[in-house]
Amino acid sequence: MMDYQCPMCGRVIPSATTTPEGRKQINAPHFPFCSERCRLLDLGAWLDERYSVPAEPDNDSIDDDLSDEE
Repeated sequence: MMDYQCPMCGRVIPSATTTPEGRKQINAPHFPFCSERCRLLDLGAWLDERYSVPAEPDNDSIDDDLSDEE
């Protein structure tokens, strides 16, 4: 079994268990976070735009936007 760490605070999250049917089950209701607090802190960071997903600009959509302005 593997232990996981909360991405916000680093606290160890209890490892997964195996159900009688052989399925893995994580015993943390807020996974991948350790608590509701850490989950909400992460959500707040996304909403405050402290995180971003890097992407290359799509030149076709830029050209379309420029032609719409004319």
